[in-house]
Amino acid sequence: MDFASVAKAALEKRANLIAELRSVEADTALSEAEKRERVERIDTDVRGLEVEARDAVERGEREAEVRSLAARAGGLVLPGTPEARQDERDEAAELRSVARGDLPGVDFDLRTATTGTAANAGNTYATTFVAQVIEAMRVRSDFFSKARTLTTGSGETLEYPVKNGRPTASQVAENTPYGKSDGSWSKTNIGAYKYGVIVEATSEIVDDSQLDILGILAEDAGEAVADKVMADLLIGNGTGKPWGWITRATGAVNAANLAGVTTDNLIDLQHSILKPYRRNAVFMTSDSAVQNLRKLKDSTGNYIWQPALTAGAPDTILGTAIMTDPNVVTSGAGAKVLVYGDPSKYLIRQVKSLRVVRSDEYGYDRDVVAFKVTWRGSGDLFDLASVKALTVTA
Repeated sequence: MDFASVAKAALEKRANLIAELRSVEADTALSEAEKRERVERIDTDVRGLEVEARDAVERGEREAEVRSLAARAGGLVLPGTPEARQDERDEAAELRSVARGDLPGVDFDLRTATTGTAANAGNTYATTFVAQVIEAMRVRSDFFSKARTLTTGSGETLEYPVKNGRPTASQVAENTPYGKSDGSWSKTNIGAYKYGVIVEATSEIVDDSQLDILGILAEDAGEAVADKVMADLLIGNGTGKPWGWITRATGAVNAANLAGVTTDNLIDLQHSILKPYRRNAVFMTSDSAVQNLRKLKDSTGNYIWQPALTAGAPDTILGTAIMTDPNVVTSGAGAKVLVYGDPSKYLIRQVKSLRVVRSDEYGYDRDVVAFKVTWRGSGDLFDLASVKALTVTA
């Protein structure tokens, strides 16, 4: 489905909800409390569809703009075009073309290029500075690709619903009213924080070097931005920064310390969240904690850790993928040394997309080319029951 179709479908659903909203407001059989409850619920759905439609329109406009820029830049190859499938290319010449200013500045969606096979990204954006920045950000943490991403055209604060509890059903006897259970909802405000870095290269290096200097700079820039962004998306405290996925996780299992974590602890942690969340759930811990986890065995003496059999696939523990991140702590009273949950229940809000701007004037007196990398966004967990943590007492 193209962007226009997505936007049209969302707007049609919105129109139906508006009609339903007017019907509720005109229904005299409903009490004021019932009307208010239904109106608020419909209004939340309406705003969600408005965001979806706006996002589709803006992404379509950006796609058209990028294709126009690509036609003028010459050295940029778009995915799916015949040029993208050609094997014989002068990659160094393309890099130098970008550095000389053929593409002064443009937005690129972080989800455009993906890791893995050449069909996904390897033969398309991989030789451009911008794509290497994007790739470095994505590769730095698997969490970014597993969480839900919402791209907005501006940075105003968004009110997003947060599910705190689930509705419950009961048996209904003949000729008796149904019980009401709406679960428990609250809302969170998701703003937009700016992250960025400037990297430099002399004109001599850009023009003369046989090394992939721009690729190295792009990777460094992407990793620098990703390190800071991911730290806040995982352990941010919501004050001047996002609410982190790990921060939002509540403790469900406790161990004396990291070395004292047992196989039973991991099984208990898995079953601390409901089965629907376990379908997409992952473990996350620090790399240093992996050493202890790899030694754990089941009741028959078999290791519960299984290394990946193919390149790019995750290692697993108890049949579940495990991710590592340096932001996960390893000790301290109440420290969350291991978390287990569904990352898709975490919303990453990004304003427009990653932006890379080239400037000759920034270091004009030193004959330096500068690249400024900027990412604006935030994040928060919108289903509090979807992730739990294993804590330690020391």
